[in-house]
Amino acid sequence: MPKASSVTQLDPAIREAVNRAIREERATIDQIVALIEDMGGEASRSAVGRYKKNAEEQMEIYREAQEVAKVWIGKLEEDPESDIGRLLSDLLRTVAYQTMGTMKGGKAKPAEVMYLAKALKEVASADKISTERELKIRQEVAKKAADKAETVGRQMGLSADQQTNLKKELLGIVG
Repeated sequence: MPKASSVTQLDPAIREAVNRAIREERATIDQIVALIEDMGGEASRSAVGRYKKNAEEQMEIYREAQEVAKVWIGKLEEDPESDIGRLLSDLLRTVAYQTMGTMKGGKAKPAEVMYLAKALKEVASADKISTERELKIRQEVAKKAADKAETVGRQMGLSADQQTNLKKELLGIVG
C-alpha cells in the first residue's frame, strides 16, 4: 500500500489553507510550499506537486459532473412530465462510468470498487423495477381499451366474433 502523502498528514488548518490556494487557482507549487513552511509545516516540493495535480484532477472531474448535471436539469425542465427516476438512473450510471475511468492504472481502492459495483447494481435494480412498472401500466391500459372495445362493440350489436376481430385489429389482443 502506498505511503500517505505528507500533505495529507499536515495540520488540518495548514491543509485547509493549501486546499483553498489550490481551489482558488492562485498559487504555484513553490508558493504552496512556502505557505506550508510559513504556517509551521513541512512538505517536499514533489509531494506538493503530486497533491496539487491530484486535487486539480478531482476538481476537473467535479466540474464535468456539474456540466452533466446541468444538461440533465435542462432536459428535466424542458420535459417535466418525463420519468425522473430514469433520468436519475442515467445520471448515476454516467457518474459511475466516469468514476471507473478515473480508476485507471490500478489506483482504485477495494472499497471504491465495492461501492461502485453496489451503485451499478442499484441502478440495474431500479431500471428493472421501472421497466416492470411501465409494462404493467401498458398491460392495464390495453386491458381497459379491450374492455371498452368490447362494450362499444356490444352496444353496436356486433357478434362475439366481430368483437374479437375488433380487439385484434385495434389492439392486437385476442380473446
